[in-house]
Amino acid sequence: MEQVRVIRIPELKVVTSGPITNMEEFEAFDNWWSSINTKDYITPRDFMWFNEQKQCMEWVFAIPDGCTDFDKYQLVVFPGGLYAVATSKDTEEDSVKTREEINNWVLKSDCFEVSTKENDTSLRYPMCHVITPKVFKKNMGYHLSDQFIPIVVK
Repeated sequence: MEQVRVIRIPELKVVTSGPITNMEEFEAFDNWWSSINTKDYITPRDFMWFNEQKQCMEWVFAIPDGCTDFDKYQLVVFPGGLYAVATSKDTEEDSVKTREEINNWVLKSDCFEVSTKENDTSLRYPMCHVITPKVFKKNMGYHLSDQFIPIVVK
């Protein structure tokens, strides 16, 4: 897969949604973080992953400096690190296929390996970030999302 890129995300303070088990929880977190002024802040600034320990989806938002109102959500430290990244349609089928292709690319790499409990100091999960604006989905019928696989140097 030639379109895989390797990026480093810095350690960040993030606010976590906690377990997302229904659309109401999803929309509540989306409405909360969407109301925060992020005009001069990093992008991407939010990520979703499946928390294997809690067996649930979680959404995190990188908090801008000076933001102190976290509503009912918890502030935590995101460890950052290296990620192998590729873009897919934001559908379950395409996301799974792209994550498999990224994993295969990493396995064939002479430089990197997928992050595990044994080779990484932080517990990190595969994650995604929608990269297209709402108008894209309105006109195309789908979003695009970046798929992130945590990796370490061999």
